[in-house]
Amino acid sequence: MRQADQVRAFMFEGLGIRGRLVRMDQTWREIIARHDYSDDVRTLLAEAATAGVLLADNLKGRGSLHLQLQGDGEVHMVLVQCNAGLNVRAVARGEVNAARGVPTELLGGGRMMVTVDPGGGADRYQGIVPLAGETLADCFEDYFRDSQQTLTRLWLGGIGGSAVGLMLQRMPDAEIDEEQWRTLGMLADTVRLSELAELPAGELLRRLFVEYDIRLFDARPVGYDCRCTRAHLANVVRLLGEGEVTDILREQGRLELTCEFCNKAFRFQPDEVDAVFARRDADDTLH
Repeated sequence: MRQADQVRAFMFEGLGIRGRLVRMDQTWREIIARHDYSDDVRTLLAEAATAGVLLADNLKGRGSLHLQLQGDGEVHMVLVQCNAGLNVRAVARGEVNAARGVPTELLGGGRMMVTVDPGGGADRYQGIVPLAGETLADCFEDYFRDSQQTLTRLWLGGIGGSAVGLMLQRMPDAEIDEEQWRTLGMLADTVRLSELAELPAGELLRRLFVEYDIRLFDARPVGYDCRCTRAHLANVVRLLGEGEVTDILREQGRLELTCEFCNKAFRFQPDEVDAVFARRDADDTLH
């Protein structure tokens, strides 16, 4: 039975090594539905989105994760946002029809920034690493090594209508056998994207790691959550300022704002704009 739009955590008994599987179908299709991405850009975005979900699976409570890939190539920005409930949204900016063969070449030179907001009033923290690896998985492995001091391997990709990923990681403060770690990595290197997209988690892990005792934890659902609403866009209208908005209305007769993630357009007529600023003035008076 196909198991999609979920994360499955697992651990190798007695080895101090854990892992996660992520696969997204409907969620992934919603991320790309309103964008005309080339195949290479889709692959790049699929890798970034699955990695973002894998990282966010460690969040607790009301925490959130913001992943930003910034480069000087045709695709100058990739953004992924995921909260502790594994609601994710993602977008690529730049020449989104570009093709390079190797997805990371679309970004060129640049950096990767991972910002974690634990929620509950705790301070945010950020890790920054250069986009120096041959693959995006290499870059994330560098991030875990340099910013988290955690030995990690990742396998990421997109195939058909799915975005998939596999992560292996040393558990915090665990002493591990380096030969076992290398062996598990070599076994995981044999995984095919089609297997990550099609096989149930238990069957996939048994095929990959047949000689190991693995504990598989319950699935956590992954969902798409753009969070763009008229109420949210009303705040953007306020940030533009009454003078600029008045000029736009004078020239165009209405104000149209487009969500960068879902590409959905929101139109504000003059009377609606008046109501937005009237509400701001009322809130200022109350305070």
